[in-house]
Amino acid sequence: MSNEFNWDKAVTEWQSHQPDMPALKKNMQWLALRMKLVLALDVISLMVLFPFTYFIFLSEEALSIKVWFSVACVFAAVGVYFDFYLRKDLWEQPATTKDMFMHLIKRAKAGIRLARFAMVYMSIFLIYLLGWSGYVALYEAVRLEKTGAVLSLVTAATMIIFSIAIAFWYRKRKEQQLVQAEKNYQEFMES
Repeated sequence: MSNEFNWDKAVTEWQSHQPDMPALKKNMQWLALRMKLVLALDVISLMVLFPFTYFIFLSEEALSIKVWFSVACVFAAVGVYFDFYLRKDLWEQPATTKDMFMHLIKRAKAGIRLARFAMVYMSIFLIYLLGWSGYVALYEAVRLEKTGAVLSLVTAATMIIFSIAIAFWYRKRKEQQLVQAEKNYQEFMES
C-alpha cells in the first residue's frame, strides 16, 4: 500500500463535481422572491405617493410644495420603471446547471447596472432637493422657521448621500461577484 497522493484521481474527482442543485435552486428562489418584494414595495410606494400628491394639489399649500411633489412623482415613476427594466432578464428561473451559471452572471450584471443607475438617480435627486431647499430658503424662508423643517432637509440629504454610498458599495460587490461567476462558468464549461 502506497502513501503517495494520487493527483490525477483528485483532479478527476474535482472536475466531475456537480454543484448542489437543490441548494442552488432554493437560493435562486429566495433571490427571486426578494426581487419581487422590492418591486412590489416600489409599486406600493407609487400607489401611496400619487394620491398624496393629488391631495396636496387640492390643499392650500404653496406652489413650491406642489412643484416638489409633482417632480417627486415623476422621479418616482422613472425610478420604478428602471427598477423593472434593469431586472428584466432575471424573471425566469434556471433549469439546468449551465443556465444556473448563466443566471448568476446575469444577476451580477443587472446588479451593476442597478447600482450605476441608483448612483446617478440619487445624485440628481440630491441636486433637486438642494435646489428646492435653496429656493425655499430664499423666497419662502418662513417655511424653514417651522419646527423640524431644517432637520428634515438635512436628514433627507444625509439619507440620499448614504444611499449613494450603499449603491457604490453594492456595485463593487456585484463586480466581484461577476468576476467569480464568470470564472465559475468558464471552469464548468471546460470540465
